Amino acid sequence: MWREKLYESYARYWLPVAFLLFLTGMFWVGDRSLYHKLYYASLAFPALIVLVASPSRFVFLRQEPLFLLVLSFSAYVILSLAWAAGEIDFSKIKHPLYIVMLILAVAALAEHDMRRLIQVVGLAGVAAALSAVITMILYFKGNGPPSRLEGFGALYNPLLTSHVYGFFAALWLAALMSSSRAWAGKLIMLMILVLLLFFTGSRTPFMALGACFVWLIIMVADRRIVWLLMPAAIICGVGLWFFGAELLSRGLSYRPLIWVEAWRQIMPTLWFGHGYDTNIDIFVPGLNRLLADPHNLTLGVIYQTGLVGGSMWLAIYLYGFLRSWKMRRSGLVLISSTLLMYGFVAGMTEGSSFMSRPKEHWFLIWIPIAIHLAVLRKVSIKHKVTKKEAVAAC
Repeated sequence: MWREKLYESYARYWLPVAFLLFLTGMFWVGDRSLYHKLYYASLAFPALIVLVASPSRFVFLRQEPLFLLVLSFSAYVILSLAWAAGEIDFSKIKHPLYIVMLILAVAALAEHDMRRLIQVVGLAGVAAALSAVITMILYFKGNGPPSRLEGFGALYNPLLTSHVYGFFAALWLAALMSSSRAWAGKLIMLMILVLLLFFTGSRTPFMALGACFVWLIIMVADRRIVWLLMPAAIICGVGLWFFGAELLSRGLSYRPLIWVEAWRQIMPTLWFGHGYDTNIDIFVPGLNRLLADPHNLTLGVIYQTGLVGGSMWLAIYLYGFLRSWKMRRSGLVLISSTLLMYGFVAGMTEGSSFMSRPKEHWFLIWIPIAIHLAVLRKVSIKHKVTKKEAVAAC
């Protein structure tokens, strides 16, 4: 049947290449608008075509609570357009659709061949380390220190650059703990990425990586913790010796004042929010300028969708972490949950764009969620099969 052939070709041949291009596109595509088009053409549109042609292939997602939570949150975000200020901008409805297409694509890839998904993410991690080396060479050929590394390709801002490279640093950190195989290579790639993060001058990725360290210690709680001591010692030593003054001199960067002002503007519409994509203007004494976001993704969600949307947002992460704890013996869950933790914590001090066209924030939110959902499903299926075999043996 043509539908079966279409899905088979899509999952086996198209998806691995498309997802790899998407994960690495920020490094080489050269322009953010081209990155958007890359995603639409390679992942979003093909996923939509296959969904329409073979909807039965995606029925399994109805059994996944994490997917249902994301779907419910997306539906509520769209609904909140009804009470947003001004005329309803129906073009915003596409943003949740882009996100759902990503989740469908990653889930389909994992469902067809989990090893292929692992290979794609691993290759993207290697590409990120190579890109980091090239980026640092270009950085030193240009202005170099004391200017902050802004990034190349579609990356142009130190903080946003740190979002993408920090995601891959968290990947290699968790990979070190999941398996001792090729540990030297994993450690080298982690150190390369961390060095680039230092040159960006952004502190957010280090706070998030610190949370990842704690998460891995809690999840593992055995002799593998020793593997964490080496990268932790190197990162702390290099950071304090070479970059400590720069990183610590900026204090809290007005974050508490920004958050207090954001909460003040949240209170009048506490339960349902101001509506999706409603702008916020925050004036902070001392900066003498307006800020366009609360520098906290969760506050951004609550500002736009209220406590109702904020509760749905936090439920996505709460479920993801609780399921991770129950499956903590799996190396894959260890990696995917660490990516989820990295994105959640990094989002506590930066940003407000929780639903948008594909960009750097997706490496904090939707890419980790998509990978984690796919991993949780495959690992849970494996556990169920193992349990049935054990019962049958008895």
